[in-house]
Formats: sequence, structure tokens, C-alpha cells
Amino acid sequence: MKRLLLPLLLMCSALTALGEEYTVYFRPGTNAAAMARRLAPLRAAAPQSECRYVVLNEQATNLPEAINAANALKAGVQELPCLVIGDATGPYATLPLDELTPTTLAAAKAAASAPDRAAQAERRNFTAQQYLLFARMAFTQPLQGEALQKCLNTCRALMAHPLTTPADKQRLGFECLYPLLLQEYTTMYTGAHTPASEAKLLEAIAALEAARDADRNSTTGKKAHAERERLRAARRQARTME
Repeated sequence: MKRLLLPLLLMCSALTALGEEYTVYFRPGTNAAAMARRLAPLRAAAPQSECRYVVLNEQATNLPEAINAANALKAGVQELPCLVIGDATGPYATLPLDELTPTTLAAAKAAASAPDRAAQAERRNFTAQQYLLFARMAFTQPLQGEALQKCLNTCRALMAHPLTTPADKQRLGFECLYPLLLQEYTTMYTGAHTPASEAKLLEAIAALEAARDADRNSTTGKKAHAERERLRAARRQARTME
């Protein structure tokens, strides 16, 4: 793949004189020669431009792949291979390469001044942040220290985000905040409770109960209820063994 991409990098050798930035997202195994042909309208319109090439595994298996996928979500990528156009503010337009023509390229560039650009970017960024939070929790093992705090801070920020729906908040509370706080408690517990570890456990339980009570009839609410009962039974059993 590196040998195949070399002609592309030389041909479309990430800023133009106009401050435009171009990124091409493509699946592993995509034909590089076909991509080169499809980028002809860009070469003609912006011969001095450079392109950044990103292989996108849509089913990420590690954190670097997940970061690429999150960046694609931020850009609004929906089809591959795809050209993303951006500037110093960030990405603002996407074009599937098989739809790239001088006309569609000009229309895409006009999106830089669209009145709803900032709002659309915020929605995409919100989706990408949620995706990346779940990915960090899945792929960062063990999750502790600075990485754990980063996930906690991100989770709380997302739960307070203006775009967060009640369902989003419940899901984040149950699937992220509660297990992250429980992980914090686990790192503090060394065989015997301390006031700090006990307080952390109670904080985790409070997050779990808040997620349960947000909507007890939803799928997430029912899962949170079952988890709360599991914890209650585990604590009862632990007391009988003391």
C-alpha cells in the first residue's frame, strides 16, 4: 500500500495558498491508481495542494484506528473513499471520490461560508466525542491514572452538553460514568475500605441509581436496575462473610 500511495503523495503532494486542507479517507485495500484518477479535478483546481491520506477501518480494533474513525465522524464522512475539505477552523465539506467533479468541488468549497457551518460541526464533534469515549474505555487497558481521569472528564462534559438528549445522558451515566467511577474505586481499594474508597463506591452507586431513575422503563434503565440489585446482593454477601 505504501508503494502504491507514493505516486499519489507526489502528485497531490495540508495547506494550499488559500488555506484549504485536503484529507482522503479510504478503506484498506482501496485501489490507489483509481483514487489518483478520481482526484484529477482537485489537481486541476488546486495544483499546489497537498493531501493527507488516512486508512479508515470502519470496525476499529485498537485506539489509533478509533481515533481515525472519530476524526472521520467529525468531518462528516459517510462514504469511502472520500475527500474532506477543511481550513484553519476545521473540516467543512466531504465529497465521495466517485462524485468529485469541478462542479461538485466548487459547490463543496462554498460550504465554508454556510451559515449553519458551526452548528453542523458541533453536532458532528459531539457524536465523535461519544464514539471516542467508548473506544478509549474499550481499548485502554488497564484504564487508570491520567487516562481514567480523561475519560471521566469527557463523560461528565458530554452529559452536560447542550446536545445531549435524556437517552444520551442515561446511556452515558450507565455505560460510562458508573463503570469509570467503579474503576476508580477498584484502584483505591486494597483489601480494606478507607473513608475515601467508601465515598468513591457511594459515588459510583449514586451514578448508577441516577441512570436507573432517569427512565426505569427504557432498556438502559432496566439494565441499570439489574446492576443495582446485583451490587446490593454482592454487598449483602460480603457483610455475611466479614
